[in-house]
Amino acid sequence: MKKLVSLSIVFVIALSLCLPVCAEDTSNTQAVQKYGDIGRLSKLNISEDELNDVLKEIMVNSICNRYVFYDTMTDMLMALNRGDIVVLETDQNTVRYIVSRNDGVVDRPPYLNPNNLMFSVLLREEDEELRDQISDSIIGMNEDGTMEELRQRYIEDVIQGDDPDAVAPQVFPDARTVKVAVTGDRPPMDYVSAGGEPLGFNTALIAEIAKRLGVNIEFTTVDCGARGIALATGVCDIVFWMEIGDFENWEGADFEDQPENTIVTEPYMSVPLWWAVLSTSPVVNVYKDQ
Repeated sequence: MKKLVSLSIVFVIALSLCLPVCAEDTSNTQAVQKYGDIGRLSKLNISEDELNDVLKEIMVNSICNRYVFYDTMTDMLMALNRGDIVVLETDQNTVRYIVSRNDGVVDRPPYLNPNNLMFSVLLREEDEELRDQISDSIIGMNEDGTMEELRQRYIEDVIQGDDPDAVAPQVFPDARTVKVAVTGDRPPMDYVSAGGEPLGFNTALIAEIAKRLGVNIEFTTVDCGARGIALATGVCDIVFWMEIGDFENWEGADFEDQPENTIVTEPYMSVPLWWAVLSTSPVVNVYKDQ
C-alpha cells in the first residue's frame, strides 16, 4: 500500500517539472529541450530506477532527463556544482538557506505546479498517546504565537546570516526520555553543526514541546536515508517527516515514504517545493515569475 501511495505522489510532483507544453495542445510534437538531471534526497519506498520508470511518459515534456537520488544534501549540492545535475529539488526553506550560503546558486519555483510540503513528527504506532500529546502542543504553539517566534528566530534569521542557537532542553527528574533523530539534511530546519551538534528549528521545536509535556529529550544524529530503520529499531523515538498536501486538510493527504507501523502528528509547518540551480545554468532562463 505504501508503494502505491508513493507512486501516486511522485506522479503529482512530476507535473512541477513540465514546461508550458504540458498545458498546451498535445498535438504540438516539438521536442522539449533537455538540460540535464534533477537531484533529490534518496527515498525509502521507491528506488531511483522505479521512480524514473513511473515518470518516463511525463518526463517527455520535462526540462530534465531523469531524477538522481543522493543520500545527503551535501552530496547533492556538490553534484549541482560539478554539473552532474542541473536542478536540486527540496523544500523552499532549505533552498533559501543554500542560496544564502553559496554564491552562484539561485532559487526558482518548480514551473507550472508547485506543491506544498508539510512537515510532521513521525513515531512508532505504539506511541499513539505521545503522538496525540505532541499534536496538541503543536496546535497550542500555533495559537499562542510560539511557532511563529521559533520560525522567525531559527529559520528566517538564520537564512539572513545568523547562526542558530544551541538548544538546552529543560530536565525533568524521573520523567520519560524521548530520543529525537536529526539528519542535518534540511537546514535550517533539520540542522547539524560542523562539529556534529544538532541545532536548528526542529531542535527548538521539540525542546519547546518537551517542556510543555514535561518529558526529557535526547538528540541523536542519523543519516537521512536511515530514519525509518532508526525509528523501527529504537535508535530514536521521533523523526521529522515530510508529506505533500493541503495544510488545512492534512488528514486527507498522502504521506510520502512513510514506513509501515508508524504514525504522524499534526503538521507543524507547510513549505513549498522549490528548486536550486546554478546562476550560470541555461535552466535559469526557462523560469517565469509565479
